[in-house]
Amino acid sequence: MGGVKRSLPFIVFLAAAVATRLPILHRTVLDWDESLYFLMAQAWRAGHLPYTTIWDNKPLGIYAIFAAFQTVIPGVAAMRVATMVCVALLAATVFRITAILSRERAAGWLAGGLLVLCSLSNDGLSANSELFMASFTALAVLAVLADAPAWAAGLALGCAFMVKYVMAPEACFILLLLYHQRGAKAVASAVAAAAVPVFAAAAIYAAAGQLPLWWGCSVVSNFRRAGVKLHPGQIDWALSAQVWRWGSLYLTAFVLACTARRRGFVSNFPLLWLLGGLIGAISAKSFYDHYFLQILPALCVLAGYAWTRIQTGGALRDVFIPALAILPLHAGWQALRSSSGPDLPAEIATTLTTAHAKSLYVFDSQPIIYAITGLTPPTRFVLPSELMGLTLPQVAGVNPVTEVQRILATQPQYIVRREPPPGPDTGNPAVYVLLNNALAANYTLVQNWPGAALYRLNLSP
Repeated sequence: MGGVKRSLPFIVFLAAAVATRLPILHRTVLDWDESLYFLMAQAWRAGHLPYTTIWDNKPLGIYAIFAAFQTVIPGVAAMRVATMVCVALLAATVFRITAILSRERAAGWLAGGLLVLCSLSNDGLSANSELFMASFTALAVLAVLADAPAWAAGLALGCAFMVKYVMAPEACFILLLLYHQRGAKAVASAVAAAAVPVFAAAAIYAAAGQLPLWWGCSVVSNFRRAGVKLHPGQIDWALSAQVWRWGSLYLTAFVLACTARRRGFVSNFPLLWLLGGLIGAISAKSFYDHYFLQILPALCVLAGYAWTRIQTGGALRDVFIPALAILPLHAGWQALRSSSGPDLPAEIATTLTTAHAKSLYVFDSQPIIYAITGLTPPTRFVLPSELMGLTLPQVAGVNPVTEVQRILATQPQYIVRREPPPGPDTGNPAVYVLLNNALAANYTLVQNWPGAALYRLNLSP
């Protein structure tokens, strides 16, 4: 019975994650980045180490997770199932953390349930790396609070780091918690264990003679990414979006922060955890919706803990849960509704498969089309913004004009582009001139969809 009781939260939260996400099980695209991870994992399973045939600046962890699920689940459903399992694991971990801190299982159920609900918004429906990273980070917190070996907490931190580096500020506060609980020796053990995944990744590339490639893509490019200019407009949008999606959770955290002096270090740790997550989320200075998934576990733990601070039997406790849930519920419903429209990449892929396409260049549409059709990308830079964008070419260290010229010179049989194209504020005009000239000289429009167009290379006379 003890084993059933321990596994019950995961089973319940997995059922909830499956039920809420089943409508998008076979949805080909929910966010640009997940397509890149999917393609990278496919290439790895085919024998090509990440970064050798496709460029990205993420660590190896997210590709390893995708590859593992691709091994047992066919098609795009692999990344959807991976996300369901990840959400259930994260919710169950948040349940345990909250129950330990509050000493009330009911608070754990509230926190875990909120996590499943809130993970539907802020691009949480898609297989974004932040959810997977947060799962390992939360496991590290639980390991410290549940008196698991220090090396277990460190290994979880190392795995989180190898999914996305921005968890580093959170790691500092988690190690501080470990020091408070067990002393410097435990911290040293955790740090040593955390280094294992990093050194393992370096060893893999050293053995393949590709260590400079790993260093340049996975490390150096992220320093270039950190140098991107801050855009005030993105800050305004992010603040507005967070208020209307998770505003009730932020307000709860703020109230707890105002009363932090009345509680001890361990009870106040979720506030430090939240602070570390916020530092990580804003460090890239892009303020994309999914960046805020990083702080969701801490927000949910704080919400569960706050519920225990309200006097039982009063009206405030009765309305607290509905007040917490109403904004996330509306945001999640909107996210599910917006993902229920036509599956454009799937339609394009069907057309290409029917036409027995031999080669393809997805210029500024969804790169998942390569994976669905089984066609090989003509470039390492498969994410369109890496060539037609204004920021990522510098991060990737690529000359976009030269690379697009090279791709077009190979005369891919089919080219997919967005219709209408993005404006000059988000797209590189010089690259679009190259494409427009090539299409006008050598290609014929085959089919139009709302948001995309397919062109075919003219047959030689």
